[in-house]
Amino acid sequence: MNRLFNKVKDYLLFTPKEQGDDFYLNSQQDNTEYDVREEKIETTENDKVFKNIEENLSYVKDRFTYPINNDIVIREITMKEGRRAFIVFIDGMVNTDMVDLAVIKTLLEIPYISDDELYKYESEIIDKFIAHSQANTTESMDTVFEEINFGSCVVFVDGFSKGFVVDVREWGHRSIDKPENEQSIYGPQEAFAEMLRNNTALVRKIIKSEKLIAEGIKIGKKSKTRGVMLYISDIANPDLVNEVRRRLNGINMDYVISIEEISMMMEEETFSLTTHFLETERPDRVARALTEGRVALILNGSPHVLIMPTNIFELTHAVSDDYLRIPYANMVRIIRMIAIIFSVLLPGLYLAITLFHQEIIPTYLLYSISAARENVPFPSILELLLMDLSFEMIREAGLRMPGPIGSTLGIVGGLILGQAAVSAKIVSPIMIIVIAITGIGSFATADYSLSWSLRILRLMFIALASLMGFYGIAIGIFIYSLALGAQKSFGVPVLEPTPKIKSRSMINSVFVNPIWRREKRPGFLYTKNDNEEPKISRSWKNKKKY
Repeated sequence: MNRLFNKVKDYLLFTPKEQGDDFYLNSQQDNTEYDVREEKIETTENDKVFKNIEENLSYVKDRFTYPINNDIVIREITMKEGRRAFIVFIDGMVNTDMVDLAVIKTLLEIPYISDDELYKYESEIIDKFIAHSQANTTESMDTVFEEINFGSCVVFVDGFSKGFVVDVREWGHRSIDKPENEQSIYGPQEAFAEMLRNNTALVRKIIKSEKLIAEGIKIGKKSKTRGVMLYISDIANPDLVNEVRRRLNGINMDYVISIEEISMMMEEETFSLTTHFLETERPDRVARALTEGRVALILNGSPHVLIMPTNIFELTHAVSDDYLRIPYANMVRIIRMIAIIFSVLLPGLYLAITLFHQEIIPTYLLYSISAARENVPFPSILELLLMDLSFEMIREAGLRMPGPIGSTLGIVGGLILGQAAVSAKIVSPIMIIVIAITGIGSFATADYSLSWSLRILRLMFIALASLMGFYGIAIGIFIYSLALGAQKSFGVPVLEPTPKIKSRSMINSVFVNPIWRREKRPGFLYTKNDNEEPKISRSWKNKKKY
């Protein structure tokens, strides 16, 4: 109880925070580009590859619990003049044809290596005899097993205290398909899949620049799930890049499965209703965010990408806004904002009017509402909660059912349930209309995580409206605004750039500006280069004769 009281007190009363308590994204004064750090991993004696082939073979078998672990393949090879070697890989994660041709066949053709020439040929196994484009050496056994678990093939040769790692990964994966949750008539029709390199390639296909940095990361002490942090080095603020890297390196978990787990580990406010990330499945949206100076995170095995930082306005934007002409895009945004307001406030407003403020209802409408509710046995609040809960159950059931059955269940279930409830005089017809408009408004929300936030807010406003009417709704809006204003997404306030009403960033946050008027990148990102396009981007409009 004290914790809740202190939280409300922090929202209502301003308390200056001590220096260094929070991360703030500051302006970047110089144009010094950030150099990607090369982390060097030191190996211990117990971690090193043995020089003796028998010791390596025994260690690999013991660590992989071979042969009980029956998808581990260990193939022993006798090279020319009797020198022994063996390869190890996981069946189903490699291209076996490539292993046969680029590894085994070439190893069998390596000439005899005498003891005098032992160290001379250690590097030449890769340089001359492994016919594959991606091969390297390592002295660390931990690195060897990490590469094997990620789909590589590792070669051990007797007398060499190194493992030769060959990238022959090829496992089953979903092909590039259309977006499912962010569909758009215009623009590219490609979506991310679960393969890490395919996803980075989709972004690089759009941004053809050597300044696009794909910095590799590994998360999970045991899973060592791989990912990349994307940013454009001559645009993104180094403070932002360093902060994202710091939070990623600070995640201390054994196993990481999905990118949603990463977002929950990186967010500042766990119990906040508003997310601090923009999650997308579209490469074009990621590319546009990178050119604005943001940072994106791609994780192997996840078809979604995290974009950071973001604000509350960007969560209401749809992908199609960037591909529509200005009048159409602005009209859609206005409709979407109205739908969001209806989905949050309409049930609460209905309760407040019918319970406390009947005097603002026109007389004939009041007669109609009273007549419709005359035979309903439940009070308005119970009637509203009953229908709202039924609607949420239908929506959740539709998501869990197979595609065609789920859509049919949503339509038929809603119609039958609503008609039956009205016929049985359990609810009034106007309540069905309120719930239907509310549901349609929630479906019009562009971001799925924001729709969850709005659904929880709707319940809060229903409770406040049933207690205090319009005053309760006003108090709820005030408290939520204070709570929202106190939150930050990687140093950027979630309500940014609301205080700067006349700024171009504020105008772009609410409405869509013509593409030829987007000279500046968002000011709150403090990028190295603020100019996105020249002042006169349509030079053909210039009447000067060339």
